[in-house]
Amino acid sequence: MSELQTLKCYMSQMPATILSLLGITPPANIIPEPVQSVLDLYQGIERISINMIDNFGLFEITYHKPQFMITNSEAMLLLSTKNPYTLGILHQLIFGGFDVEPNGFHLLKQIEANGKKSCIVAREKDLERYDGGTHSIAKDTDMATWVESAKTINTFDLSLMHYHDFENLHKQQQRLKQRTPEDLIEKLILRTDKWILGNYKQLRGNSLMIILGTHGRSKLDLEYSGKIAQWREASVPVAIFIRK
Repeated sequence: MSELQTLKCYMSQMPATILSLLGITPPANIIPEPVQSVLDLYQGIERISINMIDNFGLFEITYHKPQFMITNSEAMLLLSTKNPYTLGILHQLIFGGFDVEPNGFHLLKQIEANGKKSCIVAREKDLERYDGGTHSIAKDTDMATWVESAKTINTFDLSLMHYHDFENLHKQQQRLKQRTPEDLIEKLILRTDKWILGNYKQLRGNSLMIILGTHGRSKLDLEYSGKIAQWREASVPVAIFIRK
């Protein structure tokens, strides 16, 4: 990661950045401006594949060191937001802020209105809230999402896969008193890292892969202590960029 470019921006800048990378002019004075540094880095992009991972941020990538992401990341955005949790991140990604369709803006609708295709793969409850009637596929587990991703990443101009297993697995393991949440987070991140490597190998050229992290569905009581606990508390969501 020595050559990794690390940039700071607002989460609400992601929609305009994605549109601009796909050659679509973002609506003026409706959503925040794109991150120009990212546009300068990635020109000629034909498709974008977004992998959204719950409980993944600056702390997790530096502490757990998922091999594919660490090795191949070219740029990383540190995302400033007042709501770093799953629904907060999804809301800002789709609507460019915390209002619902401000002035009619909806990221996926905007993409399709400009003659391009999008697909979001996530749990049904989230799709009901966010797909806006665009093409979406409901999946209840990360394995099912990953299997579906192989069919979508080269078919659509924008594909968005949401990996959300932590919530259900954490509840199950709380009842069984098995794995700690810290262990579960590490297992899921390293597993998903291998899956994303598989996606990367499948991706056609001139594609951009974005790994987007959230703080999860809700705040967790974790057992980290000392400096590690402080480090985790100060963590922010990230967007990692990898060009194919």
